[in-house]
Amino acid sequence: MIRRMMRSEMAGNLLWLTVSALLATAVWYIAVTSADPIRQRRFIGIPIQYISGNSAVVTNSPTRTVEVTIQGSQSVVSSQLANNILVRADLSQLGPGTHLVPLKADIVQSNIGGLRRLVSQVDPARIPVELEQRVSQENRIIIELSEAPPVGFRNDEPAPNIEQVIVSGAASRVSQVVAVRGELDLSASRNPIEVDLRLRAVDADGKRVDGVELEPQTASVSVNITRRDDIRQIAVRPNVLLKTLPEGFTLKNQSYDPESLFVSGAPEQLAKIADTLLTAPISLADREEGFVTSVPIQLPDEELFVMGGDSNITVSIEIIPIVVSRQIDSIDVGQIGLAEDYAVSIVPTTVSAIITGPVVQVEALKPEDIQVIVDLHGLAPGVYDISPSISITQGDLSEDNVSLSPAEVNVEVTSPEASESGDDPLDPVDEGVSS
Repeated sequence: MIRRMMRSEMAGNLLWLTVSALLATAVWYIAVTSADPIRQRRFIGIPIQYISGNSAVVTNSPTRTVEVTIQGSQSVVSSQLANNILVRADLSQLGPGTHLVPLKADIVQSNIGGLRRLVSQVDPARIPVELEQRVSQENRIIIELSEAPPVGFRNDEPAPNIEQVIVSGAASRVSQVVAVRGELDLSASRNPIEVDLRLRAVDADGKRVDGVELEPQTASVSVNITRRDDIRQIAVRPNVLLKTLPEGFTLKNQSYDPESLFVSGAPEQLAKIADTLLTAPISLADREEGFVTSVPIQLPDEELFVMGGDSNITVSIEIIPIVVSRQIDSIDVGQIGLAEDYAVSIVPTTVSAIITGPVVQVEALKPEDIQVIVDLHGLAPGVYDISPSISITQGDLSEDNVSLSPAEVNVEVTSPEASESGDDPLDPVDEGVSS
């Protein structure tokens, strides 16, 4: 009886302790979650790290990023960055074929423990991957010239420092490779060069094969470049006949293109050519303004020829009139617009003119070809300083080509009444003063 009671009392105490512990845990959880609640957070565009083996190569284009959802206390979840999430696809133990590879996501942050349990979901959780057997082969190097040396220079055969390159990758792609090529541009090279060229794998049609690896990826190529003895670059010059210029004009400027040509022929013939070749004569007769013309180069030997076949050069010549200045004196000053019965006095009655312009026009002028006029329209009696207008009746000269000396003339306009009374309109009259 006593034992039964003791057992019953012990069972009751144990139950009470269990219930108390559960209640304490519940109270603690409620208190913790109230202060730091559980929440979820989604990260978009997390990159996948592919762990590849040495025997197989990925041949399809699997997805590169996924979405990762983490769950945990707000204080921990909110402190995470996308850079802390690592998503892996382990291909190292897989052979050729199509596989559905699971993705594994971890939180990588060393200063906080237990973070791996934060990841609750990866979307997608698996990705399809196609693997093909990895193979390698050796292919020879071919150096191609994309641009030859400048005219007048030749190159020897390019010499790479290696003859073979190891091509590795998926068997289906490596089998397409027939050679490894490098392109060499010598368009600006006039001396021996040594350059590093990036190599590319090509198929039988010369097209690039992608998805393969080259070892090494570059080759050092040396090329010997020398001057050709059967081609010579020679300067050219227009043969302008200056003595044929019309009188009163001068050649201001000339330009031409090209300024040199490449002439081909036997070396002994080229050695006899002067340093500069002239064009056919260019006459300037009857030329009073600029012009453009195309003229051939004169070669000293019929067996010589210009590379490209075009022996003409384009010449631009600028011709301008010779400008001079000339003074003409004793030019009468005329007038227009004087009111009826009014009288006018102009001082001085003649002026000098300095004319600047083309010599052929300026030298041909006579005093009577220049008219200097004072316009009196609307002027009341009085005294005025007026700048006369100028007109030239010969040639193409205008008022802008002329300056007068003096630039102004003194004009006095009088009425008939003032003339009869003898009063001077400029003298002041003091009313109420008798002599």
